[in-house]
Amino acid sequence: MGRWDHILDQKPQELRDYVLDKVAEQLVDDVRNFPPRIDEWLDQALQARYASVLSRVSRPELDTYRVACELAREEMLREYELIDRFCRSEQYRRLLPDPLEEQTAHFLTRYLVDSALQFQESAQGKFSRRDLVALMEKVEDRLLRGYRLRL
Repeated sequence: MGRWDHILDQKPQELRDYVLDKVAEQLVDDVRNFPPRIDEWLDQALQARYASVLSRVSRPELDTYRVACELAREEMLREYELIDRFCRSEQYRRLLPDPLEEQTAHFLTRYLVDSALQFQESAQGKFSRRDLVALMEKVEDRLLRGYRLRL
């Protein structure tokens, strides 16, 4: 067996999973060190909308992270009707009891979705929408450690 054979014998899916793991680790690190750094705001109205979120003193509640991760995952699945029903539900109001947690959940959802789509674009189509769902699940595994939310 040659020096590089064990690497060359790996299946493409394993490499795909490795890359998704690395991206998930970065995203988790970003949101754990709240607020995540935004290099450039393309929409000043959006920046103003999330000003209270970005200036909050404490980290978001666990339920806020749970909601954000699940909304991001469902958005990757394009389950827009399910998202809409959830956002109108009593469960949503119970998990996000005040405007700051609600805004924070929406900010985190946008951050995760936008980051995943930027990654997909940077990879020049090598990762499908389904891969982005797997990416969101990897983020959940690392960030929530078993406290996932499913709609």
